[in-house]
Amino acid sequence: MRKLKLGIIGAGGIGRHHAEVVSKLEEYQLVAVADAVEERAKSVASLYGVRAYGSFAELLDREELDAVAICTPHPTHSEIAIETMKRGVSVLTEKPMAATVSQCLAMIAEARKRGVKLGVVFQYRFDPRLRRAKSLIASGALGEPYRAYLRYVTYRDMAYFYSAQWRGRWATEGGGVLINQGVHFIDIFIWLMGRMPLEVFAYGDTVGHDIEVEDLVSAVAAYENGCQAMLQLSTLDYPDMFNLEIRGDKGMLLVETSPKPSERGLANLQGAYVYRNEPPVRRAIYASLKPGAPRPAFSIEEIKADGPFTGHEAVYKDFARALIEDREPEVPGEEGLKSVELINAIIMSAVEHRPVSIPINPAEYDKLLDRLSKSGRPPWPQPARKAK
Repeated sequence: MRKLKLGIIGAGGIGRHHAEVVSKLEEYQLVAVADAVEERAKSVASLYGVRAYGSFAELLDREELDAVAICTPHPTHSEIAIETMKRGVSVLTEKPMAATVSQCLAMIAEARKRGVKLGVVFQYRFDPRLRRAKSLIASGALGEPYRAYLRYVTYRDMAYFYSAQWRGRWATEGGGVLINQGVHFIDIFIWLMGRMPLEVFAYGDTVGHDIEVEDLVSAVAAYENGCQAMLQLSTLDYPDMFNLEIRGDKGMLLVETSPKPSERGLANLQGAYVYRNEPPVRRAIYASLKPGAPRPAFSIEEIKADGPFTGHEAVYKDFARALIEDREPEVPGEEGLKSVELINAIIMSAVEHRPVSIPINPAEYDKLLDRLSKSGRPPWPQPARKAK
């Protein structure tokens, strides 16, 4: 089998990880690494005996490639992807796909125009437990969702934001906890729900950091079927925790990750469970109109993995099959767009203090982001407080 020739653009921590993963896969031949800091590119390239370049344009000019992996800060993804696809080369881009809906749409349009593949790295979609959960939901095991909840809280100190000039600024990051730390979990939430909301209303704030963008956000999302979802994310919390619930009248999916006591001390444990109601809640509500009627019974089943979670390796193997078989990757640009659209809508709602419909108007959001970039400060309106 002919190996797919791959170039990696971006030689920071995630680029190094991509290079390590690809070097072990029989489907690929890593041929070059590029980074704006050429010494960084040379450092990674030397580990794998490949060529190093000081810019992505130089790499594209000099190499014959089947695909490029983009591992640069996300506000640069769109420019690099489009230039790559113009040369007939397929693109696998790290999360998030881009900073704005308009950038995502431009990337999707270019991929269609050039007849190349565009994939987005959301490796948690390949987690065996989450894939089983997705199948359960699709089978109707939970019933029609009527309530959902996503909480992802993590911790970042100011050293993290000082480590790179692009962090924490509207002009160079395009957002905070939503677009950077939380996007993986927002994507999983959208994927498991199997639908986008019609409208969101959000509050955002910059509470604990000297940055322009949000470090705390809470949003309510409303869906066409009447389902209501709550999303809360922050970079103020330690220890990290992740909770996801999707509830229908037949049952509930619960996915949670948090530190727990174990034989080896504290361990960050993840669990995935499906709760089944008998009878379904909406039927039970009217089963008896006499006071004291029993509540529905329920059972709990832990969702077990039926194989290992291989992370980026699974993403790369799927992308190789997409190129070889001429099919879409499991996470094409159209799927990568969804999390960016929800994030853009939440930011717009929090800044303008109003409900925002989905799909959003990309041009309106671009104007908002331009204003935020020029202001260079946190933009959040404060809720009215009653005088004491």
